[in-house]
Amino acid sequence: MMSRLQDRSKPSGSLARSFDGRVLGYTTALFAVLPFLVLYIDGSVKTFILSVQSDWGLMVAGAITALGYGLVNATMAVTLLVIGLMAGRPREAVAGKLGLFAVIVGSLSVQVLKHLFCRSRPLAEKAGQFFVEFPCLGKGSGLISFPSGHSVTAFAMAFVLSRAYPRYTLLFYGLAGLVALSRVYLAKHFPSDV
Repeated sequence: MMSRLQDRSKPSGSLARSFDGRVLGYTTALFAVLPFLVLYIDGSVKTFILSVQSDWGLMVAGAITALGYGLVNATMAVTLLVIGLMAGRPREAVAGKLGLFAVIVGSLSVQVLKHLFCRSRPLAEKAGQFFVEFPCLGKGSGLISFPSGHSVTAFAMAFVLSRAYPRYTLLFYGLAGLVALSRVYLAKHFPSDV
C-alpha cells in the first residue's frame, strides 16, 4: 500500500499521466468566471486595448500570434515526430504524435464551437454578441470570435511539450499565454474568447 502511494507522488516521466482532480476544479472555475468576463470585462478591455495600441505593439503582437497558427504548431509536432523516428528518440516521437493529435483535435473542436456560437469579433458589427446570424457557417471571419483557435492550438502544444520536457513548462505555457494576449491586443478576440 505504501509503495503505491509513493509511486503516485513521484513524477512518472511518461507523457501519459493519470487524471488530475484539479482539472475538474479549474474547469468549474472557468465556467463560473466566464459570464463575469463576458458581461463586465470584455468591453472594458477592448476599449483599453484600442487606446494603447501602437504600430510597434501591433508588429510585435503579430509576430507572437504566429506561434498560435495551427499549421505552425502542426509543423512543430511533425518535426518532433520525424526527429524522434529518425534518431530513435522515443520521447520526441511520442511528443510529436501527441502534439499533432492535440493540434488537430483542438483545431476541429474550435471550428465547431466557432460556428455554433457565432460571436462577433471585437471590431465587427454587433461586437461581442453571440449567435449573430446563426448559423454563421460561411458568413465571414467577423462572426467567429469564440473561442480563439490560436490560443487553443498554442495551449494544446504547450501541454504536450510540458509533459515531454517538464523542465521548460513555464516557457511553453508562457509562450502560449503571450499568444492569447496577442490575440486580445490585436483586437481579434475578447478576453473571454481566449
